[in-house]
Amino acid sequence: MDVREVSRGEIKLVGLEVVGRRQELSQRVPMAWLELTRGLEAIRHKVDPALFYGVSPESDHLHGGQSGVYSYWVATEVSAFESVPATMTTLLVPAQRYAVTTCKGGAEQIEPTYIGLAQWLAASGSKTRADAYAFELYDVRRQRPTPPYERFDYDIYRPLESVA
Repeated sequence: MDVREVSRGEIKLVGLEVVGRRQELSQRVPMAWLELTRGLEAIRHKVDPALFYGVSPESDHLHGGQSGVYSYWVATEVSAFESVPATMTTLLVPAQRYAVTTCKGGAEQIEPTYIGLAQWLAASGSKTRADAYAFELYDVRRQRPTPPYERFDYDIYRPLESVA
């Protein structure tokens, strides 16, 4: 598995928050992507209209969500939080170092990719920051975020603890 470490600056996002149990999110998240992409024209100051973020607290990955409930934001990056549509929310992801890998292939590749990244983290002695955000980065030139999903090709970012 190809894993690299990268640093990203602060990321300003505008989008929709979806909350629910894992089985609920599998239905709600695709609907949220459709809603977000239909409302893109109303979002001002988009940084790159081809990039979309699926964001969740790292603590959800580590602890299975609070009481089995997960939060997930579908979003696009903006350069400024100005005139945000009333149905959408903002999310600020602080500057952070990440372990990054790519999920590529059919749906059967998703779980093994996340497991492989977790194994890489353990083998390298790296730890993730529970108080930070993890995200999936979708580039429409590789894969669109909206259903139907036939093939996957997106990057997974897991926040790393700082080295003392």
